[in-house]
This record gives sequence, structure tokens and C-alpha cells, in this order.
Amino acid sequence: MEEILNKHFQMAKMSEVGEKYENEIYDEPGASNLSLASAIVAYSDAISNSVDHINALERFISLHVPQMEDGNNFGVTVQLTISKFLQETKEKLFKGLERIPAYYGNRADAIDKLGISKSTISETVTKTVSLVNGGKDGDENKTSSSTVNEEKCTGVDKNMVSRYRIKHLASMDTQLYMDLRNGLVDCVNSYLTILDNMEKNKDKLISPKGSYGGNSMGMY
Repeated sequence: MEEILNKHFQMAKMSEVGEKYENEIYDEPGASNLSLASAIVAYSDAISNSVDHINALERFISLHVPQMEDGNNFGVTVQLTISKFLQETKEKLFKGLERIPAYYGNRADAIDKLGISKSTISETVTKTVSLVNGGKDGDENKTSSSTVNEEKCTGVDKNMVSRYRIKHLASMDTQLYMDLRNGLVDCVNSYLTILDNMEKNKDKLISPKGSYGGNSMGMY
């Protein structure tokens, strides 16, 4: 994840990100934000991999929960506490992924509102069939066709797009960039916290009731 941060999320200042995106959009308002698009893919893969790792840790703990019995349950409390943190972390990571499809929809609407000139081409094919009587070879059908291509342009030239519309679009890209960057940093912090807690409580997680408590599969 550190590699992803260094490659796709180097800029930490929101003003720098906003200025970069605004200049890119001003040059080509209707184009995709390619750098952000690649960052989205990298972020999504990192989060999904982290969720897989958390699932494995949850499975490890659940398989070491002892059978229900009275007394000496402090180790089980440790297991439940860490399992709860794993579940909360996973839910938080999934929630971070939800903003991506919403961003695509909002960005598509914002691009439409730019009013950039668009061209549409329509093609009309007309066929005419006529019957000719008394020809050299008798009656015959003759078919003729004609094709008409029409191109229509709507909207305004990209150089006439409102600067505020461009700022709005750039701010959407900037906000998502910062959200993803902060989400990735938070993922790293949560991941380190999980590993730290599991390392410190390794004995309790493996043998919550001690060496002779047993690790039968079950639910406390």
C-alpha cells in the first residue's frame, strides 16, 4: 500500500491537486481523468486485498474459540474484542468503496452540464422498387437506392465552457482523490493496529483458556 501511495497519491495538498485537475480539464473538458482513473483501480485492489486478509484473520480467531463453559473467560473476551475490531474495520473499508460508483454517476452528469459541442451522424437509406413491363426479357423489377448522411452539432465550443463548471468538475475529482488517499492511509493504520493487537495477544487468541483450556471449535 505504501507503493500505491507513492505512485498514485503523492500530492497531499488539496490545492495542488485541484489546480492540476482544473488545468487538465480546461484543456480537454470532456476527457477522462486518466491519472485519477488509475488511482481508483489501485485503491480498489488494495482495499479488496485488505478485506481478504481480514477475513482470513477472522477465520483464524473463530477456529480458536473454545467451547462454552464457566470461568477463565478473559482470553475469550480478547478474542471477541479483536474480532469486533476486525468486523468494524472491514465495514469501514467496504463503505469507502461505495463512493466510487457514486462519483462516476455524478461526474457523468457534470460533464453533460458543461454543454460541450457534440456531433451526431445519421444515415438514411432509401430503396425504390419499380416494375417494368414489356422489356426485352419480359416484366422485371428494378431496385434503386440512395443514401443520405447528415451530421448535426449541438452545444458550445470547449473554449466557451463556463469556468465555474470546470471548477465544479475539478472539485469532484479532487474530493475523490483526497477521499481515496485518506482512505488508503486509514487502511494502512488499521492494518498495522490489527497486526499489533494480534501479535500482543497471540497467546490469548490461540489458547484463550491457557495450554489446557482446549481450542474446540464453537461459539462463546
